[in-house]
Amino acid sequence: MEYLSLNWTSTLAGLAAVLLVMFIRLHWPFRFQYMANLYKRRLDVRLSWLEASYRKNRSRAVAMLDKSTHEIMIGNYELAEKYIVSGINVCKEHPSLFNQAMIHYLFYNLAIVYYSSGRYNESLEVAFRIYQRDQGMTDSLALIACSHARLGEIESALEAYQLIASRRSAKEWKLFCLAEIEAAKGNYEHALTHLRQLLNKSASSLYFNRSELEKRLEEWQKASTHAS
Repeated sequence: MEYLSLNWTSTLAGLAAVLLVMFIRLHWPFRFQYMANLYKRRLDVRLSWLEASYRKNRSRAVAMLDKSTHEIMIGNYELAEKYIVSGINVCKEHPSLFNQAMIHYLFYNLAIVYYSSGRYNESLEVAFRIYQRDQGMTDSLALIACSHARLGEIESALEAYQLIASRRSAKEWKLFCLAEIEAAKGNYEHALTHLRQLLNKSASSLYFNRSELEKRLEEWQKASTHAS
């Protein structure tokens, strides 16, 4: 039975195999998101991959996450909220480790929906809870800063922004937060400068469709004219 005896090589090989299987099982449901992220400048392709996730993953929480992201990106916020709630219910009914992680992303999408719908207090509350649980989610911190700015709470917005200013991630969010803060201060020309820079980039990672950004552009252009 010597062939059954363990050595360092067989132990490491077995451990590597187990870790590989765990890695694949964890990331396989997100394969459509990964494919979508390869096409940041092709909104139509990104949307098709997110829709494919919904069809293939069916009733799983990741399907509801990707479908709600799809609806957010095209501006269907009411429908997006419906899928988010469905996803949260799935996570609560099946509280696996995977779903416990998924629920954070679903609540992040909910904060996006609230923010995009003009429900800034609700967006702030949800985003703050997400950040309390996971301070690595820079995007939720950006939502906190932007929501404070929209509510006219400039000092709080600046405090939140300072926490993300030094981070390399979320470059588009940084520009958008700066634009919102400058607009809250009444510096509409500066806000417009930041927003135009953002419009020249791939803004789909912000979960804002281009029409949402153009609404801000029109809003601040009118405000700038009145201020002048």
